[in-house]
Amino acid sequence: MNKKRASIAFASLCLIATLKAWKKNKCLKRNKKQWWIRPGLRHRATSGFYSTLRFKLRQQDPQWFKNFVRMSCEDFDYLVEHLTPYIGKSNTRFRKAISVGERLAVTLRYLATGDSFSSLMTVFLIGKTTICHIVHETCAAIFTALKDKFLKVPNTPGQWAEVADQFAKRWNFPNCCGALDGKHIMIQAPANCGSEYFNYKKFNSIVLMALVDAEYKFLFVEVGAYGRESDGGVFARCKLSSALADNTINFPPRRPLPNEADPMPFVIIADDAFPLKPYILKPFSYREQVMSHKIFNYRLSRARNVVENVFGICAARFRILRRPMDVKPENAKTIVLAICVIHNFLISRNSSYLTRTDTDNETNGELVAGNWRLELGPNGKLISLRASTTLGRPADDAINVRAAFMEYFMTPYGEVPWQYNRTIIHNSF
Repeated sequence: MNKKRASIAFASLCLIATLKAWKKNKCLKRNKKQWWIRPGLRHRATSGFYSTLRFKLRQQDPQWFKNFVRMSCEDFDYLVEHLTPYIGKSNTRFRKAISVGERLAVTLRYLATGDSFSSLMTVFLIGKTTICHIVHETCAAIFTALKDKFLKVPNTPGQWAEVADQFAKRWNFPNCCGALDGKHIMIQAPANCGSEYFNYKKFNSIVLMALVDAEYKFLFVEVGAYGRESDGGVFARCKLSSALADNTINFPPRRPLPNEADPMPFVIIADDAFPLKPYILKPFSYREQVMSHKIFNYRLSRARNVVENVFGICAARFRILRRPMDVKPENAKTIVLAICVIHNFLISRNSSYLTRTDTDNETNGELVAGNWRLELGPNGKLISLRASTTLGRPADDAINVRAAFMEYFMTPYGEVPWQYNRTIIHNSF
C-alpha cells in the first residue's frame, strides 16, 4: 500500500514538473524576440530616406528638402546643433545610435504631415515604437532648447511698449500689447477619460491659449486645459489671466493715445469668449448696433485677425494639427508647444517660411485672403472657443476704457479712411 502511494506521489511530481517546464518554455517562446533588428530595417544607413535627404536632396534639390522638413538646410542645421546636448546618443558595441539629424527629420516629417508611425517606419526604416519615442523626446527637447530665445514672454515695460508700437504701426491700434485667442486641438479620447476632453463641437480636444504680436509670433502659449471646460473657465485658470490682473506681467504705465491728452491703459484684444476688463478689449454685442459700435468692432477685428492668421499658418504648415492626435494628452501638449516654438524660430530666422501672400492683407480696406485660407478651406481651421454668455456684467472702468477707444477711432486722428464703408462687420475676416 505504501509503495502504491509512493508511486502515485512520484507520478504527480513528475507531471507537475513537466507542466511547469512546458509553461516556462511557452513563455520563453512568446517573449523571445524574433529579430534583433527587423530584416526590412537593417539597411537604414544606406537605404533609408534620411541618407537620400542628407546627401542628395540638400545639394541637388534644396526646395524638396525644405518641403519635406518645412525648413531650409541652414535652419535644420541650426536645430541639429542646439538639440545635440539634449538628444544626442552614443554608439555601442551592438549598434550605431540614430543621429540627431535623423531624429529631427523624423519628428519634423511627423509634424508636417501627421502621418502614422507605421507610415514613417517605411520611409525612414526605423521601428514604429522607436519613432514614437523619438518624436516625443525630440519635441520636448525642441521646446526646452529654444523657448528662452524664441518664445520668451516680454517682462519689462519697454518690451511691451515695443509690441504696442508694432500694433499701432501695422494695424492702427495703439496701446495694444497682443491679440489673444484659444483653439481646440483635436486628440483621440484617452482610455477611461469619460467626457473630460469632449467639447461643444462634439470631439475630444485640449485647449491652446495664445497671445500673439503684430509680427505673427507667439508671445505666450499655454496648452492642456480639458476641452469640456467652459471657455471663461479656461482663461480664468490660465497663468496669463492672473498675471494681467496683478500686473506681474509688467505692462507699461498708462499713456495717451496719439494726439490725445488723457492717459489710457495698455490692453490686449480678444473675442467674445473672453471677459471685458480694463486690460482686455472685446467686441460690442452684434445685436442692434449703432455705427460707432460697428466701427469699433471692425477695428478690433482687423487687428485681432493676426492671431487667426497665426493659428491658420501653423495648421497649414504642420498638418498634425488638422487631425486627431493618437497620443496621450501630455504628449499632445508637448507636440503643440514644439510647433509654437518652431513657428517663432522660423519667423525670427527671416526664412521664407512666412511670406506676404501667406497672411491676410488689405487693399484699400478690402481683405485679400492669405494662402493658408485657400489651403485649409472652410473646414480646415482650428476650432475657436465658444463665445461665453456667463461672464456677468463687466466693471464700469472696463466699459469706460472700451468706450474711450471707440471714441478715438471716430476722430480724425484715430480713424482709417475706409472704415465707414464697412457697414457689415464680422467678428473675424
